Amino acid sequence: MSGSVVIGSGLAICVDWISLGTGSLLTLAQTEGVAPGPAAAEGSSAGPSFIDLLPMFALMWIVVYYVMIRPQRKQAREHTQMLSNLQKHDQVRTIGGIIGKVVQVDQDQDTVILVVDESKNVRMRVTRQSVAAVLSGEEIPAKIKEEDTAR
Repeated sequence: MSGSVVIGSGLAICVDWISLGTGSLLTLAQTEGVAPGPAAAEGSSAGPSFIDLLPMFALMWIVVYYVMIRPQRKQAREHTQMLSNLQKHDQVRTIGGIIGKVVQVDQDQDTVILVVDESKNVRMRVTRQSVAAVLSGEEIPAKIKEEDTAR
């Protein structure tokens, strides 16, 4: 080929043909060193080698890393930070969808005690990993806000 390494034999032929500046297929066949004819098609059936495919695999890995792996690591890091900053009186939502107020955080046993219903003193012990989110004022459902203000 002339000059640069190109992935894929079809693309390489097109680049060589454009770089020749002539529209003649005969000139293309002569620059490749292959005699035109049916015998040339049988001899040139070799596909791209592994080294030719390596840049494509590297590009696919980079795409997978930036689309899947990196965002998952970031999300896990944020969740760990949220769990370490968990404090008493935080409104939280568990993975199961239970909304409650944190009464106690036990670092030793890795548990959190939630008050689900203050009027009946319903408490629940859950693992810290089961806390999905700390709710801010606008994320708390309206019905729960009404019950808290009515008491």
